[in-house]
Amino acid sequence: MNLTNCRNALVFSLEFRLRTPLMVMTGDGDEISDNTIEKTPDKKLHINGYVWSSLLRRALLRLNDGKAIAEQIGKYRTPLGVSPLWCKSSLEALPQSDRRPGIVISRRWGSTDRGLLYSEENAPDGLSISLKFLWFLEEEKDTADIRNRLIQAVWVIDQGIENIGAGWSYGFGRISFKDGHGQSWLLKLSNPEDRSRLFNFQPPGDESQIQHITLPQHVTGICMPWKKYMLPFMISPGQMLAIHTRYPQLDADILTQKAPDSFVFRSLTYNADQNKIEPSIIIPGKAVRQALFSTQIERRLRSKDISPVCDISDSNAPCKHPKGAAPCTCMRCLWFGSTDSSGILAVLDARVNNPATEVVHRLAICEHSYQNIPQKLFSGEYLTAGNFDMEVLLDQSRADSHSNELETYLDCLLNEMKPGGGPDGWYRIGATSTCTGQLQLNNVEKTFYGDA
Repeated sequence: MNLTNCRNALVFSLEFRLRTPLMVMTGDGDEISDNTIEKTPDKKLHINGYVWSSLLRRALLRLNDGKAIAEQIGKYRTPLGVSPLWCKSSLEALPQSDRRPGIVISRRWGSTDRGLLYSEENAPDGLSISLKFLWFLEEEKDTADIRNRLIQAVWVIDQGIENIGAGWSYGFGRISFKDGHGQSWLLKLSNPEDRSRLFNFQPPGDESQIQHITLPQHVTGICMPWKKYMLPFMISPGQMLAIHTRYPQLDADILTQKAPDSFVFRSLTYNADQNKIEPSIIIPGKAVRQALFSTQIERRLRSKDISPVCDISDSNAPCKHPKGAAPCTCMRCLWFGSTDSSGILAVLDARVNNPATEVVHRLAICEHSYQNIPQKLFSGEYLTAGNFDMEVLLDQSRADSHSNELETYLDCLLNEMKPGGGPDGWYRIGATSTCTGQLQLNNVEKTFYGDA
């Protein structure tokens, strides 16, 4: 785009809500977390303009009608080398940040790798964040067309397939458009009054110039498709489950009792109605993605005569040496990612509805004498009831990802999790999963986003 020919600027001012926690990482750690989120010195959440422009570009590329304008963002092939898109950095109030503990899972054994504990800071879900950007136009007649394409891109973002920040596969960084909190207007740069409002995003005084934004119910012409699974899980009657952590949230109800050695995992959520941060029991998407999907599908892949999976016991495997090595192209690394490339399956966190918890006290038993080991008493908090809706996204936009084969494996697994579909109690997650953690899947709702 030749910026000297632009005589108009289309302005967007949008409000979103964090649907899942957000990790816009600095790459640096502190005394608590190994990786912290970007904040200003006065502790405001900082989302830079590059993050927003990248999000819009990826969303536009998923649409046939958006490709042409997406290719203008960041490519700089024109004589002036300037993108028509300019995004303002967002500075948002951050009442409190959260920490998400993690541990590396051994692919070979399906258990935790000792010593590989880490912690990452995140912004809790429920927070409001704003997106303000400009699109410079050469011709005023193009206004309606560009506006419609950008609104369609916002619809794509609202569906959750594209995120901001880190952790796409683990469900982080999903944002939802807040109905009634979006507007756009056109500035004519030949007008001095309009030029004065160019970068301060103040709407014009004439309401007739402002177009309030409502997202469409459905968008056609999706050239980079995806599928969304909605999985209503429940804890099987008589079962217990826990994604355990050693540390509770500070205001957790469990602290009114004698504290156990481990706690059900809780995550912070911002309650906009009461303007406060609250802890809520969740099932992390990472746990379901690893225990129910990655481990089980890799087990089936390795059962074939010719294994299409890299040898994880081989220290020379490409996925273990990303520096200078070609990305691993085995099925497991294509689907679930490796150090050098991302996967195509994402699982979002799920809040547990109607949870009930109980502290279970246990004794350590000697494996030789089968007697109680003196002074080896321990206890843990477990979920004894609750249900949660897990959202799973399968990105089918990559031509070489064999996503249809992954979908076949995924459908098979989900059918086996339904009552009567497979051995009772075979699929389990969480701590002490040898005797707890059984889930029941009632039904599967699958939606396809793309051209048939």
